[in-house]
Formats: sequence, C-alpha cells, structure tokens
Amino acid sequence: MNLPDVCRPATIPWLVPLALLLTAACGTSSTPGPGIDPPSIQDFRAEPTTAAVGERAQLIAVFSGTSAEIEGLGPVQSGQPVQTGVLSGSTAFSLKVRRGGREAVSQLTVAVHYRDRFRALDPSPVARTGHVAMVLPDGSALLMGGISSEAINTPESDTTQRFDVATEALSNGPELALTASAFDRGFTVPVALQGGAFLLVGGGVNSGVGIGTHPGALTQRFDPALQQFKRVGDLRVLRSGDATATLLADGRVLMTGGGFPGARASETFDPATGTWTRGEDMVVGRRLHTATLLVDGRVLIAGGTICCTSTGEEYSASAELYDPSTGKFEITDHLTLRRSLHRATLLRDGRVLISGGLGRADPADGDSALAASEVYDPVTGKFSALGTLQIARFDHSATLLTDGRVLVTGGARSVDEFNVPLAEAELFDPATGQWTPGPRLDPAWRHTTATLLGNGRVLLFGGEDAQGFPRPTVGLFE
Repeated sequence: MNLPDVCRPATIPWLVPLALLLTAACGTSSTPGPGIDPPSIQDFRAEPTTAAVGERAQLIAVFSGTSAEIEGLGPVQSGQPVQTGVLSGSTAFSLKVRRGGREAVSQLTVAVHYRDRFRALDPSPVARTGHVAMVLPDGSALLMGGISSEAINTPESDTTQRFDVATEALSNGPELALTASAFDRGFTVPVALQGGAFLLVGGGVNSGVGIGTHPGALTQRFDPALQQFKRVGDLRVLRSGDATATLLADGRVLMTGGGFPGARASETFDPATGTWTRGEDMVVGRRLHTATLLVDGRVLIAGGTICCTSTGEEYSASAELYDPSTGKFEITDHLTLRRSLHRATLLRDGRVLISGGLGRADPADGDSALAASEVYDPVTGKFSALGTLQIARFDHSATLLTDGRVLVTGGARSVDEFNVPLAEAELFDPATGQWTPGPRLDPAWRHTTATLLGNGRVLLFGGEDAQGFPRPTVGLFE
C-alpha cells in the first residue's frame, strides 16, 4: 500500500479504525490523535500593562503547542518577549497556538494613555508662520509655505519641511507647485484626499503672478507616491482662506462659503478628473464657518459670518446639512449661540463638538471670544449646550486625540488681543462633557499649527511673535 492509498478513505469495514488514525496524520481531522495533548495557553501579558502614546510594549506568551503567532506581529516562541509596533492608541492583540489540528486563542488589550504634557524639541532650522500642515501616509507631517525665515521679506514661501516621527527631526520636503499662505495671510485651505494625497485649495497672495488666474482660485495636489505637488483645476467660484473644504465619503471634496460677502455657491472636486464642478447653492451664504463630515456621509455646515445687515456683517447661528446623494442643502437646527471662527470636531460617537468662536454671549455686549461649547447630535438633529471652555477663545485649533478626547490649543481671547498668544491648553472629555485645564505651551505663539501624527502625538509647530516674525519652535503633545 503506497502513501496515497493510506490517505484515501477506507471502504473495507475492518479497515475503518485504521483509517481514522491515518486521517489525523494526513492533516484532515481537527481532533488530536491518541497521546497528543491539545494546545494550551498559560499566560499572555504585556509589559508594561499600559503604555504612553507613541511608545511600544513587549508581549510575553507562555504556552504549549507546536506553533504560535500573534496577529500582526508574526510567529512567537513560548516565554520569549515580542515587541509591538509604535502604539498610537489602545490596541487589541490576538494569540493563536496550534497543535495536532487544534487551536487555542487568547486576547489582550494594551491600554495606551497620554501623559498630557508638552515636550519641547530642538528648534527648526526654518521658522514659519501662516503655513499649513498635513499628516502623511507614513504618519509623519509636512509643513508648507507661509512666511519663512529663509526669505523674511517674501509674502509667502513655496518650500516645505518634513517632520519624521521616528527621529523627531525636520528635513527639507518637496517644493510646492504654488506658494501657500494660510488664513489671514492668504487663501490656502488644506484638505485630505483618499489614499494619502491631499489638496491645497487657494495659493499664496502672489501665486497667480504670471499665471493669469486669481491666486484664490488656484489648487494644487500632493501625490504621496511621487512625493510631488502638481497644479490641478481652478475653483469655479472665487473664495478665500475663510472657506471650508471637506472630504466626502465618495472621495470628492466639497467647497463651501468664503469670500466677501460669503458665497452661497458650492462646488466639488473630483480627484479622478482633477476638476471642480459647480454645485447647488447653500441656503445661507457664509464665511468663517465650519463644515464637518458626519458618520452617515452628510456634511454639517454651522455658524460663520453672514452679510449683510444695516450694521454690516453679523455672526450666524444657522446650520444646514449637505446630502451628497442629492447634492442639496437643507436647514437643520440652529446653534445655541451665534458664532464665527469657532471649531467643529467629530467625536467618536458621531456627535459634533462646537467649541469657542467669536460672537456675542450677551446681545447687549460687543464682539467677544466665547467660552460656551455645544454639541450637535445627528440622530436628533439638535444642538445642545455642553460644557464651558476654561478660557474663552476663537481662531484656535481643536484636535481629536486617539483616546477620544479633544485637545484645544492657541487662539485669541479677545479682538483687542488678537496677536497675544494663549499658552494654556485644555482638554474636553466626551464621557463627562467637561473641559479641564491642559498643560501650558511655553513659549507660546500665534498661528502655531497642531497636527495629529500617526503615532498619536500632536505636533505643535511654528507661529509668530508679537512683531509678526516667524518662530522655529517645535513641540509635541503626548
């Protein structure tokens, strides 16, 4: 009898017991043969049991079996520690041990926490302010344009720097196709695309020279595979840095508002064709508003400045929803406070946190920074008050951390102190609905960018001093 005959099912009754023994040896049975103990796991643990964001842990498995692996890490030996990758948030691991066609499974979660501190790094060789920043597919960050110390008298730059998360060092990045300048210094609005690419919508104030196109209509795209910027189609409606650009679930980008008075017209960018197409009008023309992609694919557009009344522009409490399936806008519930230059953050539970802004907490008062925050619930379609900032502020940054909290940094506390930096950070916890003081950023500058890196830490870069000169400060929230 040759080997194929052994592995062939038996047809003679007296050979059945022998056949059952042989099928296990051929690997066709999930039942261990006589004398073969099933696999077992005596211990599966992490050291340390909790890790700080951006760090690693060691996993130790003690088991009995012929082979074992930890999903995502590969084969392991009993009692031998295996190092995880960099942990950006709490992470689950699964251990599988096999023997004799049987498998034992154990799981553990390494809890990852923030230390809630700022850590200063070496100053950047190039200082920047009025720049824009985006995270790259590998978790690093690209810092682009603005006024730089390389050419202090030039309105904006076409240079970039790359921040490496592993070395925590800066190096020269690819040259922009068009100069870039953010918000109060120009027109550039950054927005992510699918697959790691991104757009810079609007060029620097002088980027249209020699092109014959208004700089506010220019668009450039970053290709992560080629590490290059390339000019793509121009906007159909002239806007400015006070517009919003939102990545839709289908990969297109929605552009709303901006300009003076705030535009009602919307348009979408198709990455397949590299062109912008005019869309439906918003219900309310606005600028300095927020636009947030909801979990269901709609976009919440809230607040901003609208025009025009007998006294000029005014702050708005209106909000509307954009439905990409119909391309139309419709009014939803109104904000609890009229506000502009606020921030909107999509929370893990699908609600949208609205923080700070410029408005009038009391109608009898003048323009002031707002401390009140509120939340929009897409299930009920309603806004409701939720917590109060430790410090009233507007034009700040609000970053969703990997543990679900929101980090707020920078901004201004009043119109009269617009160029006075805020050193105090604060944190919002959705579980409690409360704001708590965060660490101080020292030194603190206006227009510092905050970028969530792939390792879960937040890069704080650049900004300007009271005289408007760019600063080379680099730090991490961790």
